Amino acid sequence: MAHQMVKPYSFLLYFLTLITFFFIGLTYAGIVEAGKNQGLAGGAIVFGYGVIAAGIGLLISLFIAYKTNRKLIFRLNIILAISIASFYLYYHLKYLERQKAKEQEQQKTEQPKQPTQSVDSPLETKPTAMLYTNEKHLQTNKTSSLGMFSPNMYENKTLYFYGNLNLEKSLMDHSPNDSITFKRKEHGGFNIATAPPYLVPDHLKLDYDMLYFKVVSVTEEFLEVVVNTTSQQTAFVSKRAGTLQYWPDFLLGIHSVEFINPETQKVFVKPLSHAGIVNTSCSFMRPLKVKQDWMYVLLLNDSFDTVGKGWIKWIKDGKLLITYSLLS
Repeated sequence: MAHQMVKPYSFLLYFLTLITFFFIGLTYAGIVEAGKNQGLAGGAIVFGYGVIAAGIGLLISLFIAYKTNRKLIFRLNIILAISIASFYLYYHLKYLERQKAKEQEQQKTEQPKQPTQSVDSPLETKPTAMLYTNEKHLQTNKTSSLGMFSPNMYENKTLYFYGNLNLEKSLMDHSPNDSITFKRKEHGGFNIATAPPYLVPDHLKLDYDMLYFKVVSVTEEFLEVVVNTTSQQTAFVSKRAGTLQYWPDFLLGIHSVEFINPETQKVFVKPLSHAGIVNTSCSFMRPLKVKQDWMYVLLLNDSFDTVGKGWIKWIKDGKLLITYSLLS
């Protein structure tokens, strides 16, 4: 019955079988959790299952069209159409359930825990973080850290905080337990609309769009950040919610650094502890290059004129040996 393979009803069989088996492949991938813990690759893996199943279905439909009669093909087409409608209804309902759960969770986390707070209004009660705008960072040495995280306020109006992570599950399998919400100011820039009362980040200077959290650990999808520099309380945020800068990248972009203990810390001519010492006095240092635990710096006077160059030890056991200023 080779002539039957090119009949319109046979082409309809091929098409319906492709779609049906694609859905079967997706369903099987969901049952075996093929995309679990695969990050961004998870969707591609699940889609691959659907494509492979569709290919198998096409081969089966070609065999059926070659071996069976017209009446059976018509019946199969009806069964396949009903199957496709059922699969579509099932996945559409699942999608609506996920969207509803997501919206409910967002509404729950976005409820203000305190009256709406504005950085520009000194009359309103504000959490400690609202008052923390000092430009110079003083290393507490209470904990080691990897770098700094800054949320993308332009793309995300809300920064979600997570706790009690299951590292075997993805971001979508976790529910946030707190958040910061941002609002645009009339003439550009941002204010914090709502924030938890414990919030004391490392840097908060929104007139320069600066909000930085110290990062103490990294997972595939999350960053653990210090949300209170006084108590060292931490929370988890999504990596995709902003920018992570490890210490070398972050420090190379700041204005200047200083020694924590200028009486004992020295500037060397080479990145070696036994190298010669640079005796030129300076008020500030500007990072030029980072090489492991060493930093090559410009030596600056009070007028920020260059008076020399040299190498300094900037970190030990994950703890900074310097203070830094983000702005001049």
